[in-house]
Amino acid sequence: MPSPPTTGPSARPHTLVTAIVFLAAMAVAGAAAYTLTQRALAPDAQSDAATSDAVQQALRLGKPVVAEFGANSCDNCRAMKPVLSALAREHGERMTVVDIDLRKTTGYASRYQIQLMPTQVFFDAQGREIGRHAGLISGDEILARLNISPIGRAQ
Repeated sequence: MPSPPTTGPSARPHTLVTAIVFLAAMAVAGAAAYTLTQRALAPDAQSDAATSDAVQQALRLGKPVVAEFGANSCDNCRAMKPVLSALAREHGERMTVVDIDLRKTTGYASRYQIQLMPTQVFFDAQGREIGRHAGLISGDEILARLNISPIGRAQ
């Protein structure tokens, strides 16, 4: 059987088919390489985000958590600092206090859907969100939201 002509009009379909097959093979190889690269990088990217997230670190301690999202440039946020400090000092063995400055850190506002400052987000000991509050709040109210009895007097 004669081989197909290498030049002329009848050679074009053979060359076109070869080019299409080659491009398809390259696309498949590229997609496979991309997928493998993303799978290899994903655990590191996820672990970096989890380890740098102060809220997630606090939740791993197995205690109730109050996470305050605010900024030093916010008057009400600054007013909450002594309340949070007192809670951490007087009840730190039973709860964890996390104070996040949204102006100094990135990603928290979108990750935790914070729209106002200050916002307190309450988590139970299993790490489930159990409530939110926006604005000033007393130490006793924070303890009540976390279902912790006020042995000391955090204000």
